[in-house]
Amino acid sequence: MPRIVLAIVLAAAAAGCASTQPQLLALPAAPAASAGPDTGATVFLREVTLPGYLDSFPVVLGRNGGTLAVSREAEWAERPSLGVSRVLSDALSQRLGSARLLIAGDGRVPDADLSVEFLALDPEAASLHLDARWFFSCTAGGASRGGRTELRAALGGATPGAIAEATSAALGRLADTLADEVPCSGARS
Repeated sequence: MPRIVLAIVLAAAAAGCASTQPQLLALPAAPAASAGPDTGATVFLREVTLPGYLDSFPVVLGRNGGTLAVSREAEWAERPSLGVSRVLSDALSQRLGSARLLIAGDGRVPDADLSVEFLALDPEAASLHLDARWFFSCTAGGASRGGRTELRAALGGATPGAIAEATSAALGRLADTLADEVPCSGARS
């Protein structure tokens, strides 16, 4: 009897070694943009929120109503909300100028806090659908402003890599919109 148990344990261990680990995928940087001026209102980007079905490690390849298709070969290397925050922050920094996008612990009080809530960041047949509500809360005077941006980015296939590229491209386009919408009047005196 102990030989049978040993054989089962060895077979299970061999099967575990033979299985492949999923590929870890990180969002690439958004497409580059011309650097913005380092003068004007400073902005602090709060951590973005994603729908719960997107903010987990399996890469969502598509959605049909309430049914998700997920990749068996790839997982996100970081929680998607953190990756989206990172890419959007970098894209905004390029577009606003690095001195205008503040980071946590900077010590300066921003002229505006920016909150972004994604309602969709879904791969579809030929495009990635981005739908986001955003709000600039001015702390230095000026009119706070909010809005909603909906756009589509070309999707070069239903592969995890193509979805990562399309997501970053969509985030770059969202950053273009947000950079144009900063409502607050320049830096504090």
